[in-house]
Amino acid sequence: MTEAFNQQPNRLDRIEQMLLLTTTALGDTARQQQANTQAIAQVTARLDQLTLKVDNLTESVGSLNEDVVLLADYFTQVIQNAETDRETFQAEIRRIWEYLLDLLQKYIFARGGKGKRLK
Repeated sequence: MTEAFNQQPNRLDRIEQMLLLTTTALGDTARQQQANTQAIAQVTARLDQLTLKVDNLTESVGSLNEDVVLLADYFTQVIQNAETDRETFQAEIRRIWEYLLDLLQKYIFARGGKGKRLK
């Protein structure tokens, strides 16, 4: 019985030591879990900020796309107007040129075909 009695305290000591180690491990795990929870909260907050920024950028890109479409339409109209103006100017220049040639021919004819210059 003495042997059993001597073994009993050793066994209790081991159980107490295992409980102490388990308690310490649980405390460490709880602290780590708290740190993880804080880190996750920080990451979540940062993710929310980034999501807002992405949403704002998406809106800005959409607005820029609309502006580019409007600008392209504007320049298309400007180019069409320039082409129309060029054709109009060419036609007017052609009429002036023909008028001047006709005037020159009339002048030459009026001078007897000699083509003398006016002074």
